[in-house]
Amino acid sequence: MIFSGKMMLGNTLPATMLVMFDWNPLFHIIDQARGFAFINYNPRNSNLEYPIIMSLIFFSLGLIIQYYTNKRVSASWSAGK
Repeated sequence: MIFSGKMMLGNTLPATMLVMFDWNPLFHIIDQARGFAFINYNPRNSNLEYPIIMSLIFFSLGLIIQYYTNKRVSASWSAGK
């Protein structure tokens, strides 16, 4: 919960602490949502492109892994069913 960014405002973090949160796509999503929810909050240290790109990368990797696994499925995997 601490590293997701729920407890930290992206605009108030010093640069040394911002590095600890910048890798997390959830931090960017929460900070951007906070900008849409509150009138006086403008997110400066996060963007929406990063979580979208990371989601596409993880989705593509998941499809590749699923394809690889389905091609190499063994008959013994379903023997107990």
